Amino acid sequence: MNTFNKILLNLFSKTLKKNSKFKDLHKGESCYIFGNGSSLKYYDLKLFNEKASIGCGALFAHKDFRYLNLKYYYVAHPLFFYKFWKNPYSKRYEKNKVGEFYRKKMKLFPNIQYFTSLSNYFGIKGKNINYLYHFGQSDPLKINNQMDNVFTMMDGSLKGMIGTALYMGYTDITLVGCDYTFSPKMQGHFYERGPEKRNEGPAFIGKTLNLIKDKVTIRTLTPNEEFKGDTLQSMTYKELVGDNTHYKDNNNILSEADQKELDSLRMDYKIF
Repeated sequence: MNTFNKILLNLFSKTLKKNSKFKDLHKGESCYIFGNGSSLKYYDLKLFNEKASIGCGALFAHKDFRYLNLKYYYVAHPLFFYKFWKNPYSKRYEKNKVGEFYRKKMKLFPNIQYFTSLSNYFGIKGKNINYLYHFGQSDPLKINNQMDNVFTMMDGSLKGMIGTALYMGYTDITLVGCDYTFSPKMQGHFYERGPEKRNEGPAFIGKTLNLIKDKVTIRTLTPNEEFKGDTLQSMTYKELVGDNTHYKDNNNILSEADQKELDSLRMDYKIF
């Protein structure tokens, strides 16, 4: 750790220590971790409320989001909650409409605990806003999940959500909508139009998943038997809920207002 990060860690140590309240809070319990993959178009989210969930991305735009027993939400994009930002697609500095969309949705669900990057400390605050940071130690081959100190698991939302689950003591994890963890992979997001594209290839965070599966029971959910877990064991939707999948396109699982707003964010989403 370089000198700057050491100073930063010292300055914000009290802020990070507040996360110690989550340590082993759910020791020995099971949970769902929700990504934003296209496979969510095949699932009835109302059938996933028997255990706690951790979510990310634009999951709260799904019409059935409110039926989930979602306790935690990971929004750790750096410098994400300021008025202006550098759009990762246009590469231009512009008004941060994406952060504003997230902020507005987060206010609708005040009972959820949100985890965000310490870089957003001056951009968003609240009783349910919690900060995490890697202090330059982020590494795909490290699974240091110390939310109250150096949290290395910050290179991607999936790894971040798994890291928070490990810190909170969950020992049985089912990944839902994490479409890069099975093969063939589904591309795209549940909020984008049309059927997904599929491609072969190794798991997106395969090396990390190998380390994690030695610590806890972790599996990925697939739409049917055509898909198999890549690195992880898998379970089909029917095996989990006892029913077949039913495909719904984005216009059936998002409100018209949310579709229009997502389309306006200049994030290269294919909404219409």
